Amino acid sequence: MKKRIGDVLVEMGFIDNDQIELAFVESKKTGLMLGEVLLRLDWVSEEELQMAIAVQSGAEMLNTSTVEIDRGLISQIPVDFVKKNSVFPFAKVDKTIKVATANPFDVIAKDNIARMTGCRVKTYLAPAEWVAKSIRLYYQTAAMVDSEIEEITRSGAEKGTQDENRVIRLAGLLVEKGYVLGASDIHVVPDTNLVRVFYRVDGVLLQEYLFPKKFHQGLVTRFKIMGDMDISNPNIPHDGHIKYQGPAGKFDLRVSTFPTHLGETVVMRLLIYSSVVGEIEDLGFEKDELARFLANLKRPYGLILTTGPTGSGKTTTLYSALMAVNRPEINVMTVEDPIEYVIPTIRQTGVNPKANFTFSNALRAAMRQDPDIILVGEIRDQETAELAMRASITGHLVLSTLHTNDAASAINRLIDIGINPGTLASSLSMVVAQRLMRRICPQCLNVRTATSDEKELFIRHGIKPPAKIPSPGKCDSCHRSGYSGRTGIYEIMVVNRAIVEIIHAGALKASIEDAAVKGGTNLLIKQALKKVARGITSMEEVFRVVADA
Repeated sequence: MKKRIGDVLVEMGFIDNDQIELAFVESKKTGLMLGEVLLRLDWVSEEELQMAIAVQSGAEMLNTSTVEIDRGLISQIPVDFVKKNSVFPFAKVDKTIKVATANPFDVIAKDNIARMTGCRVKTYLAPAEWVAKSIRLYYQTAAMVDSEIEEITRSGAEKGTQDENRVIRLAGLLVEKGYVLGASDIHVVPDTNLVRVFYRVDGVLLQEYLFPKKFHQGLVTRFKIMGDMDISNPNIPHDGHIKYQGPAGKFDLRVSTFPTHLGETVVMRLLIYSSVVGEIEDLGFEKDELARFLANLKRPYGLILTTGPTGSGKTTTLYSALMAVNRPEINVMTVEDPIEYVIPTIRQTGVNPKANFTFSNALRAAMRQDPDIILVGEIRDQETAELAMRASITGHLVLSTLHTNDAASAINRLIDIGINPGTLASSLSMVVAQRLMRRICPQCLNVRTATSDEKELFIRHGIKPPAKIPSPGKCDSCHRSGYSGRTGIYEIMVVNRAIVEIIHAGALKASIEDAAVKGGTNLLIKQALKKVARGITSMEEVFRVVADA
């Protein structure tokens, strides 16, 4: 027999029997649920009540601060249903849908979701306020944005003009849609007779809207005003910064305009600062690669670099690495542009070039703060590189990023910007090249037989060709892209004695790469093929992401 919630609270030590008796009396008098009475009397906290309900129901508590939302579920379960039943489907793994609710005893809602989707349903316990907020944001906001944008553009086209309020609202809706989609960037691009709006989701641009060209100038002007930018000269690029506040919450956008022969394009990067850094085990490292990475990360000094193009997850990797080694007894400092994760235990600062607070100046100042570990957002010039290496040689662990295509090229890049080979050889301890690859959408996953050329590619890189390989389909859940979410691939080059000798001898990239492979480095192409063999991504994605595939 299921225990009463009051008995569970007493057993857990949150209240005593006298309080329970008084709460029962109040519950009968007012008609309120016992839990609500206890909250109103301030005898238990929301968290304590949630813990007791989890014990009573057997449901797992949802960590709402780290949960990742699968936005594709929005199209599978009607908004009216989730509102009426106060349930929020947030993820799907294989044939199981994960659902957050404040009432895990509602088996009818659970059964209805199973019937609608044909999937098993696993219930997670979450605060009612969080469930309601998530429904408003991911269900109602998404539906409202599309319908309101359609109404604004239709009425504007019919009337032939756009009043200022209509354009202001349209600009805000475009930003809100970007947030709901989980986009990293929003592109507003003029065409001959149209305005195209793209969102970069999972690293790929998706065209979401087409507007009449007459909306273009109004939108550009609005975004410039929001970003405190000069609207008088459309013939030169402009940069700005927007502090957005709306139904999606508070966040920042970095804005850039660029003149073209058809008008100005606008690109906005969504800067969703997070207070949560994911576990390093969840980034996509293969087990043996993660062991090599962590072993070198635990060294007390040296320079560790992550390399790759913009948007390849370099900073996320470094922050996860920081959290893996962070301890109360060490001083961790960061110099960033911008601050991407806000962590109370770490001393963070953002550069401000307009105030001459550059990476090099900030790093020089940070060195006077007695740091043990320093994260430098990016090495962009010789001075910053030299300061980072000086810090690593003098007993500090320094983490930073560099823009190169692979691990071996990082050494040549540093020498090219003026770093002495001897200094480089004595300071650099590890380089990690990385990329982000899209995961196959589990809703529309197809499989096919590998071609003879694909099989040969697997064999050439020491991997047994799989009998079947995944292939992307098209469904509403993944916006008909065939993919949902991303995972990392990592090429880890530990600077060993052979590589040090090559650096002193002239640092040819091919020689460095050969020495790295002999020392245990698995190149990006091999890591990507492993993901295909395990059914995580497709060959099409391998060829898109890894240049030498």
